[in-house]
Amino acid sequence: MLSNPVSYGASEEALSQLDALARETREVMMSSDGSQVTALWRQIDLSVVYHDCALEGQVVTPEELATALQHPVITDVASLSLYHALRQHQAAIDLARDVASRKNVEFDYDLVRELHILLSSDPEEAAAARLRRDIPLHRTYFHEICEPDKIVVNLKKLFSWLNDPEEEIELHPIQRACKFHARFMKIFPFTETSGKIGRTIMNILLMRYGYLPAIIHATERQRYYEAIRHGNDDLTELVIESANASLEAAIKFLRRSAVAS
Repeated sequence: MLSNPVSYGASEEALSQLDALARETREVMMSSDGSQVTALWRQIDLSVVYHDCALEGQVVTPEELATALQHPVITDVASLSLYHALRQHQAAIDLARDVASRKNVEFDYDLVRELHILLSSDPEEAAAARLRRDIPLHRTYFHEICEPDKIVVNLKKLFSWLNDPEEEIELHPIQRACKFHARFMKIFPFTETSGKIGRTIMNILLMRYGYLPAIIHATERQRYYEAIRHGNDDLTELVIESANASLEAAIKFLRRSAVAS
């Protein structure tokens, strides 16, 4: 962690408290049984998919989620497309955790494209990797997004900033992740998947620094939309709260599991 984080939409006190909770969570995870940690990640994955879908206006029941991700054989033919989409979302989460665990990572469009293919409702169309060609009149988000002809150059600038080691030390990891997400959402390269991709890469950045994914809950949907519209300060505050909630829930889960065993 940075010893002297630069203020960027959050107080040093809030960031220090979050760092302390992250350290405590890592200690609890290291002292827990491997099966308990595996079960924790399973719960985190379920929560990420459920709330990520809800933020995009996609209603998924806990039962559908459990069936899709925990049962190898699907007998409900009518729901096959839904279950496939949920399993693809799980594959995107698995990819994110793998990227986060790598020693060296070069963030680039290839990662964005891979996530887009996994998260798209039409993987074959997504494989063509066609960027947004217009500014949709009907869309989930209502913040200002860049013109289509600016997407490529803005993505290059964003990843140049994200991969710059000198820029990395300027911000606390939470602030850096939020700044990335805010900028990515302004670019909005794909009409359907940009929100999920932006949050996934944001959480890759957080996991690389020892945090758990910051799960923005469905109940915070409108607040999240407004934070995207209004800028980094509001978004950073929301992400800090979400990251805190993830860490606190993880500690409770592991301690409860230890008592039960």
